[in-house]
Amino acid sequence: MHVSEDSKPLKTQYYKVTDPNDLVNKTANYNEVCIIILPPVKLEERHKPIANIRDLFIDIAESLGPNSVLVTVGEIIDLVHVHDAVSSNLRYQHWISIKRSEILFDENRELLPHEHFGALIHTKYKSPLKHNKTRIAYSYCPVCDKTTKDYGGKKHTYHEVGTLISDIWRDISCDLESDIEPVVSRFSDLLGTSTHNEMLCLDCRSINFNRNSIFESKCDFDSKLVESKLDDFLVNRIIHGDVLEKLREIPENSIDFVFVDPPYNLNKNYLNYDDDKDIETYFQWCDEWLSELARVLKPGKTLALLNIPLSSIRHFLFLESKLLFQNWIVWDALSFPVRLIMPAHYAILCFTKKESQGLPGLIGETGDEYKLFINDYYNPLKPLADGFCIRTSCIKKRKKLKIDDRAPLTDLWCDIYRLKHNSYRVDHPCQLPPRLMHRLISIFTKPNEIVLDCFDGAGTTTLAAHQLGRRYIGIENSKEYYNLILKRHEEISKGIDPFRKEKRSLTSKNSPVPRMGGIKYKVPKKELQLEVKRVKEKIGHIPDRNELVKWGNYPIEYYDEYFASWGEVCAAARTTGMTEERQ
Repeated sequence: MHVSEDSKPLKTQYYKVTDPNDLVNKTANYNEVCIIILPPVKLEERHKPIANIRDLFIDIAESLGPNSVLVTVGEIIDLVHVHDAVSSNLRYQHWISIKRSEILFDENRELLPHEHFGALIHTKYKSPLKHNKTRIAYSYCPVCDKTTKDYGGKKHTYHEVGTLISDIWRDISCDLESDIEPVVSRFSDLLGTSTHNEMLCLDCRSINFNRNSIFESKCDFDSKLVESKLDDFLVNRIIHGDVLEKLREIPENSIDFVFVDPPYNLNKNYLNYDDDKDIETYFQWCDEWLSELARVLKPGKTLALLNIPLSSIRHFLFLESKLLFQNWIVWDALSFPVRLIMPAHYAILCFTKKESQGLPGLIGETGDEYKLFINDYYNPLKPLADGFCIRTSCIKKRKKLKIDDRAPLTDLWCDIYRLKHNSYRVDHPCQLPPRLMHRLISIFTKPNEIVLDCFDGAGTTTLAAHQLGRRYIGIENSKEYYNLILKRHEEISKGIDPFRKEKRSLTSKNSPVPRMGGIKYKVPKKELQLEVKRVKEKIGHIPDRNELVKWGNYPIEYYDEYFASWGEVCAAARTTGMTEERQ
């Protein structure tokens, strides 16, 4: 369920399209919202885009009116090529991931079960997407009947209706093979602003499109690939140096699993990395190390790359000419809420060199080491099912009642959370949660196989591999991070958990919000925020600093010292507050 503020639902015109040429005719000079629904893809054809999809969508993008919105609903392989076609004429806005009702299973277990499709949003206008503020109703745990998320001491800063919508829609589920009315209805409300009055829905699912494989037509690897054996001096090593120089020293067809979380070119403050290259130079550089990673990967093994959806599209287009598409894992990893459609969608692209040999984590060949990291709610190979909370009291009740709270492991991951507390972080701006790497390595490798990360950063990948009894190679260009990784591997050798909770003094940050630490509060922050809300109710609007000095009951110095921004000061005043009990 969703609620869109001030929405005037768009009047929807629905057409069943039987001829691709009709798409261009229907969209010519169209100046409203247009949804194009593409047909589903069989798992065995997941790497084959619709033939001539690029030419078709170039014509559509050129013909649309100047104020139009184009929403393309379809499978990953088609959406990637749609963006490639329209990007010179339309502005990319969002990739929305939508949960499937029916999970698609591969009987050979060569890829993860498939649980999502997508909606790609572009606009002819160049400004940010014009849409209504939309909230998703809270979900409730089926056992304790409290909100699935534990909001702790911040309930006063949330809205009674629900949370802001994100770019991962798990609260509704449907399938491209059947009715997707919930998706169409949501876009009607979300985009029902004063800018647009109607929505044209063009359903192409009855068209019998041909599909062609980019991989099969462009792959430059020999069909008779022979595995290489790595010299012992290269294994279980952290290597300091330039990524391209060091990758070229690794023999071809020698690595069992490659994971890469590269600098995103978002001007992060990495040591010894330029994270603010011009876009063409950046992707040329990415193509070079991706080519090297494809070269060193063993036949039948997996390369996994983590990035935001827009950059993932570009990486996908390059990789599909080198390797075979396996999975687009959607990791629901909500970051700093900078927009009214909150960015939660992180893509983990999985490609193999030739056909996969079966995923160890799905065929029982991953070993038992992963069991060391199972706790009350996290299991690397058996994720927590949607809806269940992680409150200790509820977990105990489920165990006592023998309630199964697990779900199949698919390509939609919602039970691995970002590192939010500084006590679990080291001094690096971008750190992945170790549970993410425990899962990936447990899925894609067997014990003693070799894991490579060429941007090892804080060492999470190689540390997780070390813990799971895999061999590893990490490459890191920064001397400071290189030394940090070595120190953390030494801790494992001494029986110390490198991911333990510990008080640390940190300088690196991944968020624009200033770090507030070591403060002894004379008045709780919650009380101060509720005081701002009281002042708002008294004067009829959210107070500025001078008005809070005049009308508030607490010294203004408390607000200056305890809060990172005036927005945080006024967080409770901007909303209604909520309760975790079902209303």
